[in-house]
Amino acid sequence: MPIPKWTIKGVVDDYDECGYCGRRGLKRTVALMPLDADGNEDGTAEDVVYYGTSCAARALGWRQATVTLTAHAAQAERDQRDAYARRMISIYAPVEFAPVRDKARVYYGRNQSQRDTGVKATEEVAKLLAEARATLADTTTGPARPSRIEDFRRYIVIFARDRHIHLVWRVPEDEAKREEQAAAAQRRADDIRGGVLVVTALDAEAAREVAYADELTREWNAKAWQAAHD
Repeated sequence: MPIPKWTIKGVVDDYDECGYCGRRGLKRTVALMPLDADGNEDGTAEDVVYYGTSCAARALGWRQATVTLTAHAAQAERDQRDAYARRMISIYAPVEFAPVRDKARVYYGRNQSQRDTGVKATEEVAKLLAEARATLADTTTGPARPSRIEDFRRYIVIFARDRHIHLVWRVPEDEAKREEQAAAAQRRADDIRGGVLVVTALDAEAAREVAYADELTREWNAKAWQAAHD
């Protein structure tokens, strides 16, 4: 069986013109990465082409429905990688330049099985951050996503009595709205006999990760936010 010339990378909303037939005004296109003779990806984001689903099906020799399903599955995987990258940056970017002892405590606190195994926390943190930033910088299926501490946003986290997260709200920029939200959050926490915490992160799911982290992680999270906004 001949090896396809392309592999599907995902669904794209930012390109509305088919690179195969030239049709414009498409609601979305399919991102296709070229393959080499051995079926391996052969290029970077600059080599990706964007076809409508019918043209992508023609290029691949597939049914259009198969292209659509495969493209959405590939995009879902991409979204999961992005979400993981945002969590890693929200946890580890604040300790990137922290003292080695604090960095090690944060890393081994989350990876206890690697303690006393020869794995160096400083190297692992650097690796995790490099991979996460590369993931969010990849423009294969859309523009680069925020990845800096300056891109963090504040979130108010309401815990239930059993310490499970009840709600996560993004903190508004307007001061009056912030005060109103803080009061509402405290009322909700009092009603369920829980608590309130404010953390910073790249998105709400990453904020959950920070809120569940240890006190040292949250301490450096707050320091990094403050330093980025001084």
